[in-house]
Amino acid sequence: MSDTAPPEDAAPEGGAADEPRSYVAENAEVARGFTNAPVAAALFAANVGVFLAQIFLAGEAKYALSMPDAVLRWLGANASLWTIADNRFETLVTSCFLHGNILHLGVNMFVLWQVGPLLERAIGSARFFPLYLVAGVVGSAASAIWGRFFGQTISVGASGALCGLVAAAIVVGIRTEGWRSELTIVMARWLGLILLIGLVRTFRRDIAQIDNAAHIGGAVAGTMMAATWERGYAYSRRAQGIIVTACVALVLTSGAVVYVRNHTDPYVFLDVEGRLKAMYGALQAGRCDKAREAMQRAERMDPTNRNIRALAEEIDRECSDPASARPAPRLRP
Repeated sequence: MSDTAPPEDAAPEGGAADEPRSYVAENAEVARGFTNAPVAAALFAANVGVFLAQIFLAGEAKYALSMPDAVLRWLGANASLWTIADNRFETLVTSCFLHGNILHLGVNMFVLWQVGPLLERAIGSARFFPLYLVAGVVGSAASAIWGRFFGQTISVGASGALCGLVAAAIVVGIRTEGWRSELTIVMARWLGLILLIGLVRTFRRDIAQIDNAAHIGGAVAGTMMAATWERGYAYSRRAQGIIVTACVALVLTSGAVVYVRNHTDPYVFLDVEGRLKAMYGALQAGRCDKAREAMQRAERMDPTNRNIRALAEEIDRECSDPASARPAPRLRP
């Protein structure tokens, strides 16, 4: 399952799974660390670099032990209420590169260091990078949906993507070496341990804030992607370059969208109450257009709130003439 085209006189890397010794096991012996795993190395550096940027933006080194939510949200954290209400889909990507504290970063980078290079050498960079991003995005989406229904959450971290890598490695192990292979068993233990630790939050929220929704979502995505890979198929170097470049472009574009929305969307950091205050302020200033906009943004954040719906109807009555620049507002906070 490699992205590099093998020499004509050599067995295809993707087909090495048919041999007594798998390609995964062979590469574990001939390469260590991030050797021949450029994407895993780049992701490791990116996560560490972003965390250093978080500390710089926070202003004090002490925040390495607990990063303020404001800093995380400014850099693109996956805040469930805002992600869904404001369609902030870019944060599904950017949140995968943020971490809440140095321990959080350290644990995730240890898993990436242990699993990432081995898997990238086995499946190739052009499969590895999309796997990482898709698993991360699906994990973030699962976290956002869970938070929307079961309580607002701010989710950050690479663990959803990492669970996708571990789950994919399990699939690779099963397909190349069988259910009882060392690779399959070791990776299954990794995934089971991660999910088990996540249950700590269910019973002791004061001990850990672990997002099992993201873990499960990432693992499911990784499993499904790995199951679709065609054994023996090798990407050309040109295809590899295009895929890796597209993945880099997605990450950079997501970061750019976060930056632009932070500076152009006046409601991006406001909760329901803040948006209602903005609505009242717009009415006082005679700005029906802005009042309607603030009300719509508040309603999207809490669509089942009957009081907000009643206020929206009242605004329609107050601003019955859309062309009116300065109505005579009667609403009061």
